[in-house]
Amino acid sequence: MISRYGKEYLEKLNRYLEKLPDDERMDAVMEIESHIAEGIANGVPEAVILSRLGDPRKLAKAYRSERLNGLKGMKSLKDVFAVIGFYCTAGLLSVMIVPVLATVAYGFGFCAVLIVIAGILRTFGAAWINMSIGPGMEIATEYSMIYALVVGGIVGGIAFASWLGLKKYLAFLSERYRRVLPGKHTVHG
Repeated sequence: MISRYGKEYLEKLNRYLEKLPDDERMDAVMEIESHIAEGIANGVPEAVILSRLGDPRKLAKAYRSERLNGLKGMKSLKDVFAVIGFYCTAGLLSVMIVPVLATVAYGFGFCAVLIVIAGILRTFGAAWINMSIGPGMEIATEYSMIYALVVGGIVGGIAFASWLGLKKYLAFLSERYRRVLPGKHTVHG
């Protein structure tokens, strides 16, 4: 069990890490808390563990510099502009491409299913369902299913193509993200 001194140490560390994003700060504090608890469970006195960790201000500085270490991977101004360019273009394009492709994929997919259901219902006598090619060109009831399958197939094809496009765009974006970030060229699985 961590004593009052250990908790004070963790509180100081938390304060010194205030410039980090909340999730990273909490991860760092939880990591140190886990380290202290593990040491105590293994019979190491808490005072020894805290002295090995050193001043919480220096430990926080080490965490912050580790976080910024990725920026050292940027060897040139070209690397900096590559990162800036990625975020500017990917962000602007994604605001347009992702919602449009997702809406078309799921909206048209849903409509394709509804069209086929309407064809089935009309074939079995639902006279309230209208199917026409154009003004005054009503589809005969006996051809409702064929018409629904053809139109549903076309609409479903558009949905599927949009879904594939969205999937490929997100994969492309992920790959570009991995390439642009310094020191992040490998994928951990």
